[in-house]
Amino acid sequence: MIENNIIKKCTCENTNSFTNLTINFLEVVSCNTCGVVHQYLPGWTAQDYSNFYEKDYHKKYQEEKGVITYKDRYENDCIVSNIRLDAYQLPEMSIGLDIGSSNSAFVHMAKKRNLQCLGLEPGYDIGDNSVTIRGSLESANLNKDHFDFVTMHDSIEHMIDVNFSLQKVYGILKFGGQLILDLPDYFVDEGKHHWKKIEHLWFFNQEQFEEILNKNNFTVTMVTRPIPGKLVFYTKKI
Repeated sequence: MIENNIIKKCTCENTNSFTNLTINFLEVVSCNTCGVVHQYLPGWTAQDYSNFYEKDYHKKYQEEKGVITYKDRYENDCIVSNIRLDAYQLPEMSIGLDIGSSNSAFVHMAKKRNLQCLGLEPGYDIGDNSVTIRGSLESANLNKDHFDFVTMHDSIEHMIDVNFSLQKVYGILKFGGQLILDLPDYFVDEGKHHWKKIEHLWFFNQEQFEEILNKNNFTVTMVTRPIPGKLVFYTKKI
């Protein structure tokens, strides 16, 4: 089962004890060690998944699904970005990185507030090249101990190796720097629509993800639910 799945190990490092389930009409795998649930995508390789986000996700895949593409959501995403920035209260001139920056709305709004912000985006068909580093946490050349803050909006659940991604973020943050991360609150009624085939690989609850953050040396300072179906984790590198 696990051998031909895109995810070869759980966040707890378990590689051999899992149970197949169907939750909200989606085939998933539950870890028998820690209970974390991840998607069952047999036949997909890491390279297939990387190619999907580089070439297909932002336009072709979304258009085929009949949803509003990220390109067309820019104005709405600017509004959402300003709501997020109001909540984050980041000091002016802070150096930041928005991982999974998509159409660059958050980066543009951050720069309007005198934040020195860049985006990191694997897709080559979305976003503003002048403020975007093209690539992923695996491929991008990012300086260690450089950023005052890192934001991850609806991106960690798309990543094959969550522990690697968090460790990479920890390394590029300055001492005392903040990681502010949101992800779906899957196990409430308002979060059921986030059980998405292909896109969302991981389905954490709050307690599970707090434990993962702690394991990767982040101190969780606050968890909020700004809207039903969404969790926001405020953390520090200390």
